[in-house]
Parts: sequence; C-alpha cells; structure tokens
Amino acid sequence: MKRSRRRAGRANECYELLEHLSRRQLPVVCSEPDEIDKILALRSALLLHAQTEPTVVLRTGERRIERAIVTAITAEGRAACALHGAAFPPARR
Repeated sequence: MKRSRRRAGRANECYELLEHLSRRQLPVVCSEPDEIDKILALRSALLLHAQTEPTVVLRTGERRIERAIVTAITAEGRAACALHGAAFPPARR
C-alpha cells in the first residue's frame, strides 16, 4: 500500500509540473535534477516534447543530465492537464 501511495504522489508531482509548464511561455530550460527526472517521465509518456543534454557520468559513477529544454506540450499533455485539474482543483487561499 505504501508503494502505490508513493507512486501516486510522484505521478501527481509530474502532473503538477506539466500543468506549470503548460502555463509558461516555451521553451523552458530546467536544470534541477528532480524536475529533469519528471520531464523525462512526462516525455516518455508522450505528454511533452523536450530536448536533453547528453548524460554526464560523474566520478562517483552517478549519471546525470544537466539540462532539459521543454519545447512543447502535446495534445495528450494538455488533455492530461485538464483531467488532472478536474480531479485535483487548486486549493483556495
């Protein structure tokens, strides 16, 4: 049960980033590792188009992508934003 909640939370974070990106003027350059991981997940789900720099291998053996450039939100990505927004309306302040 814990694992599925964690996955659901991570998916929600990805949708929130997608929604945030959909409101920005593109292209958007991201360099935060956590954002890049989410962008890679969203790109693999065909919800956005993004270009990434080649993977860098650090001395520790860790692999990292330094930059991702989001160039477009796909029609599927916009539909996902609409569905996610309907399921999770923004909190009122």
